[in-house]
Amino acid sequence: MSVMVVTGAHSCGVTVSSLALALSSPRVSLLVEADASQGSVRHGFQQGRWGWEVGLWNLAAAQLQDQLAEAFEAHLRPLDEAGNRWILPGLTDPMQAAALSGTWAPLAGLLQVMDQSAGYDVIVDAGRVVVEPGRLHPTLYPAPLLHRADLVLLVVRNTVTSVAQTVPVARALREELDRAGSGADALRVIMIGEESRGRGMASDAIARRLEAPVVAILPWDAATAHLFTVGPERAPKLGKMELVKQARKVCAQLQVDVQTRRLRLQMPPAPVSSPVVAGVLQRLAASRHHVPASGQEAPRG
Repeated sequence: MSVMVVTGAHSCGVTVSSLALALSSPRVSLLVEADASQGSVRHGFQQGRWGWEVGLWNLAAAQLQDQLAEAFEAHLRPLDEAGNRWILPGLTDPMQAAALSGTWAPLAGLLQVMDQSAGYDVIVDAGRVVVEPGRLHPTLYPAPLLHRADLVLLVVRNTVTSVAQTVPVARALREELDRAGSGADALRVIMIGEESRGRGMASDAIARRLEAPVVAILPWDAATAHLFTVGPERAPKLGKMELVKQARKVCAQLQVDVQTRRLRLQMPPAPVSSPVVAGVLQRLAASRHHVPASGQEAPRG
């Protein structure tokens, strides 16, 4: 089980990578669309299945009423028919982001409990990194979600331009994690192999420039990216898609990385913070629409 935040210097590639990881996790998974500029899965991959009344923005009002856990449960939606993949849909308007400034931190704690007490792999699509002098932007970027994540996955294409534009972003993330998170060594790089035949930058060169290890390489899969961002014309066979197949291998590698890092840091399990949260977790685990047992592996689709 793990909590991993996916982000980038550009929005391009972050949502596709996040969705690929959430759909490929060996365990039950929850995708959280935390991009402050607004989410795209609702109208893209899910083709408008839910309206504006569902999603992240509703948690801001619930937090003010001390009902975050209940609202969190009420706004989860399935990504598959089997009930193994779930999503908290994102914002529908960038103007909503300001209302969430006081919600990110308690939501981060709830996601940590979903991981360590309910057995979910939590993937957070944090979108494009937004910075202001000296730190990550407190309103336009969900920085508190990074602070309690096992890994922060920085998506970069293997082009010279993409890497150059990502260098200051990687520096800002390292400084943020050192100052307020679990340490700069939580930062990892996912490389998108956009250029081939020796034209793109090699992974070791990218790791040196960004001062963070490249832990995964995902293929440039235009067909699957189009399906994830625009939506399928018919039910997709995800297991046959190259991006999904590679993402499944990446998930396995990342889980080893997470467990190794937890052992090294001797990170304690997240406590169940209240009877309300405990009740929510129990319903999520016991409901026939959710996974029946903590840590149970999800069947491959």
